[in-house]
Amino acid sequence: MSTKKITQLTSLAQGDVSGGNDVLAIVDLSATETKKIAVYSLVGAGVDNMSATWNSVLTAFNAIKFNVTDTASDAASRLLSLQVGGVDKAYITKAGTMNLAGALVVSGVTTLTGAATAVSSVKSTSDTAGVGYGTGAGGTVTQATSKSTGVTLNKICGEIVMNNASLSHLTPVAFTLTNSAIAATDVVAVSVKSGGTAGAYLVSAGAVAAGSCSITLFNCQTAGNLSEAVVLSFAVIKAVAA
Repeated sequence: MSTKKITQLTSLAQGDVSGGNDVLAIVDLSATETKKIAVYSLVGAGVDNMSATWNSVLTAFNAIKFNVTDTASDAASRLLSLQVGGVDKAYITKAGTMNLAGALVVSGVTTLTGAATAVSSVKSTSDTAGVGYGTGAGGTVTQATSKSTGVTLNKICGEIVMNNASLSHLTPVAFTLTNSAIAATDVVAVSVKSGGTAGAYLVSAGAVAAGSCSITLFNCQTAGNLSEAVVLSFAVIKAVAA
């Protein structure tokens, strides 16, 4: 075989590489000799102990970047597949769907820009945070004319500032909340937040339908009319009947 420079050798296409059989030359400094190493062995020795230095605030670094040119592939193709003993523990499909066989532990704040569906329970163990809605989910609307005037607020939760018209003792008044966030199977929770005499009112939601519900405020005092701009808080809890 004639002597050739490495740059003159025939190229081996990526698809033709046999990781377990094809070999590369490598210098073993501990033995001061040149040896051979299989492709898989070389890659494996580096992947489990990689390091890099990021030293420029003007550069957007990538620790790992893998760009696939997908001209034709099965829908089940994966960008990442992590296994133990040949069993999947985590993988990402080419569509970007991630699947984890174990628990996902998140120590920081996580923002989901899409919908999340749980096939089991969703629980909070925080003694102060709980499960609820964040800033941007709610809104406020003020009732005009009278306490029976309907209001519109297309938010999953929020406040309703009622009109300060007089409400007689032992008398209920109802109004309609039009809200596109309400489905017919949802539960609407409502309570008195402020603006009224403590213990003077009872409030409830009913007639829940797609896009609306009825809210009733009751002056439960045995005597005396009240002319107060009662502030109500409400939240829509998504529910189903099947």
